Amino acid sequence: MKIKNDKIAIRITCLVVSIILWMFIVVETNPPQEQTYYSIPVTIKNLSALEKSNLILMNSDKDHFTIDVKARGTMDQLTKISKGEFSAYIDVLGFSEGVTNAKIEVSGPGNVDITGVYPAQIACNVESIISKVMDVTVQYDEGGQQAENYYRALPLSNPSSVKITGPRSVVNSAAKAVATVNITGATDNIVKTVPVRVYNGTDTEIFMSAPIDNVEVSVPIFPTKYVKLVPNIIGMPEDGYQLADVTVKPDKVRIAARKDILDTIRELKLEDLDISGAYTNILSPKEILDTDGLIILDMKTAPVVNAIIEKTEEKDIVFEASDIEFANLKEGNQVNILKPETEITAKVTGPASVVNQLKKGDLALTADLSSAALGQSDVKIECKTEAKVNSIALSQGSIGIEITEAPAEPPAEE
Repeated sequence: MKIKNDKIAIRITCLVVSIILWMFIVVETNPPQEQTYYSIPVTIKNLSALEKSNLILMNSDKDHFTIDVKARGTMDQLTKISKGEFSAYIDVLGFSEGVTNAKIEVSGPGNVDITGVYPAQIACNVESIISKVMDVTVQYDEGGQQAENYYRALPLSNPSSVKITGPRSVVNSAAKAVATVNITGATDNIVKTVPVRVYNGTDTEIFMSAPIDNVEVSVPIFPTKYVKLVPNIIGMPEDGYQLADVTVKPDKVRIAARKDILDTIRELKLEDLDISGAYTNILSPKEILDTDGLIILDMKTAPVVNAIIEKTEEKDIVFEASDIEFANLKEGNQVNILKPETEITAKVTGPASVVNQLKKGDLALTADLSSAALGQSDVKIECKTEAKVNSIALSQGSIGIEITEAPAEPPAEE
């Protein structure tokens, strides 16, 4: 009996030793090891469910998520595996706005063990889709200008505002909604339907989740011209004083209007300036009247009217009869003054600045002989000057003359 039991024990011992020897040989000849498989694509589950909840995954690389997977097995097993046999995904179902770390689930061939996933999580940035209304700003193509001597009035956009829709951070960064139109060389109103583009604070275009409607842009274009500004003085200055001159600064203004209106405008009047009782200059800004339908250009302040008030002065200038200039004497006649010793005084009245500087040479005594006949007669005397005076009164209005035929010239000697 003892011998039989010993045989069984020997057999069992031999079997165990054989197994150990086989395992030793296998391990030594094909030992287990680890290998990393790179850039395994990660899919996203329930992304459409997220979007139906008015949320959006903002990760810029969401379409290209990848991980590296480390697997353990024998060399024979590992060399027969490709990275395409691994699959990975994250599930965004139930995510809310904010950053959520999503665990990456990985599966692979059943004959190897997955010992590492890098990274093990992906930080998912989720934002709500929001909307807001923005006013439309009309801009013009760079370098584009209406035709010369034409004016571009304020543009209109229809509608005047648009609704933009997108991720919260994108919508909140929107600084302006712009409709760009080309008006190069325009001489008439421009009406165009154009797209609206949205820009952030650094003038970088940003794009919305939902399309933005086009808008119709109207740009009024008007012809222009310069017209004179005309002051209107009322009242009388103090006794002994007078209005010497009136100036306007600027004396003309550029205006724009529809052509049919512009063609009717020759000048523009200013508000009344009352100089009643004035004895010094009056300087006063005055508004332009009757500007309905007109656009006043290049004028930041009201034009200024300067009423120059001066004391009225008188001055006597004495002439001799020989100073008279006779005009229109018929050919072949001559004129003689009957009383050549006569003195004629011209009393000049006008503003002090003019009268006080007048000299005899600034005035001229004249007599028109176009209707005078041969013989003696009285002819009317006039006094003329280019100076701005009120009046000239002569001490006598006529002078006696005699018109005779000029003596014949003696024949030339041969």
